[in-house]
Amino acid sequence: MRGVSRIITLLFVGAVCGAAQAADTVDFRTPGAISYRQAKVLVEVEGKLKLNAEGKELKHLPLKASGELQYVERVLPAAKSSSAVRLVREYQTAKADIRLHESELKNELRSDRKLICVETDGKKSTVFSPSGPLTREELDLVTVPGGGLLLDTVLPPRQLKTGEQWTLEDAAVSRLLGLDSVSQHDFAGTLSSVKDNVAILSLAGKVTGSIGGVSSDFEIKGKLNFDVKQRTITWLTLAYKENRAISHSQPGFEVLTTVRMVVAPTQPFAPLNDKSLAGLALNATESQTLVELKSDSAGYEVIHDRRWSVMLERPDLTVLRFVDQGDLIAQCNITNPPALPKGEQLSMEGFQEDVKRVLGKNFEEMVEATEEVGDNALRVLRVVVAGKAGELSIQWTYYHLSDEHGRRVSFVFTIESNLLEKFAQVDRELIGNFRFIELKQPTLAETKSASAPSADGEKVR
Repeated sequence: MRGVSRIITLLFVGAVCGAAQAADTVDFRTPGAISYRQAKVLVEVEGKLKLNAEGKELKHLPLKASGELQYVERVLPAAKSSSAVRLVREYQTAKADIRLHESELKNELRSDRKLICVETDGKKSTVFSPSGPLTREELDLVTVPGGGLLLDTVLPPRQLKTGEQWTLEDAAVSRLLGLDSVSQHDFAGTLSSVKDNVAILSLAGKVTGSIGGVSSDFEIKGKLNFDVKQRTITWLTLAYKENRAISHSQPGFEVLTTVRMVVAPTQPFAPLNDKSLAGLALNATESQTLVELKSDSAGYEVIHDRRWSVMLERPDLTVLRFVDQGDLIAQCNITNPPALPKGEQLSMEGFQEDVKRVLGKNFEEMVEATEEVGDNALRVLRVVVAGKAGELSIQWTYYHLSDEHGRRVSFVFTIESNLLEKFAQVDRELIGNFRFIELKQPTLAETKSASAPSADGEKVR
């Protein structure tokens, strides 16, 4: 890819060459037919996380982060409209430095996940890699405001005179900010000036919307440059305050975010041509959007639905929650019992007795008990139990997975009985996509930097 200096040259010099005097009126209705673009995005975030782990006391953690993304993207020929867009990108740089409380964290896209697709319908964008599942951290890294859409979709759907204003459509606002829905907004743009074939538009307003069923409020200011001759946006900056509520699976936050994006048309790029993409699944199917959770310290890897989020991660315990449209559906605890001597196995009878002992007075009925060898070649014991937690009717599903070397892991799924019909298979995907990996012993430096402690000393995800 050409260097960043080449992008700047294209933006600030190329537009002047041979430029005619710009008119006071610009028609934005026919964006240019540009298939390949190169982009650089800089993101800065500063503010605080909001935590209320016990539901009693709101706590805050200072947060500061900076990120850099550089990529070439191609607009796939089958989707050049404002309501349905497919982009495929090859990232040269994707990294972030994060300071949370007293911990320093780094996040970077793996070398074998540099190819990223963005599929946008009329309301939201879906980001995934055709090379394999992304981790949650990688997904967050490449999901930035303005990065999940064809930028031209935020342009006014008509011609404007200098000083004239337009209000952005809900769908454009949702995609610009990565929201699932917009409940209300007064986010509007103004054609501020036109000079040397560059139209400068100002953006400002307030937005209230939701993501994952959680409310979020924005105050936004921004500017963008539109190249009148090439019919495309070449520069965008956004500065916005966001106040997001605490959800069942994520902390809330109050932050000020600044996004600066420079974009330029470029020549066809070999890694994104038809030959290079042949045979790759470039549509956002259910299997393409799974997330990878890998624990080197615990020695396992599991691929899961994006509605699962990690709440706590330690070598001895991982806690996940399944949240659908803001509603807490299920919880899963993953633990690592000591390995058994080679050749020994836990019996079904012993497993059932262990479950009864753990549940104690909450146990009511043993609903099901099965044993099988899964597709991952692991011996799987599964016990389903009905019981009570206070006044709530609960179903617990216990799994014990083991291999021929004595390594084993335990899963416990907890779900309210009235949700079973709709989410009956919530446990099986995780179990089917589990595998043991080689244990890694962390160094002292990794122990200090790998986890971001909350105010209570646990890892915040």
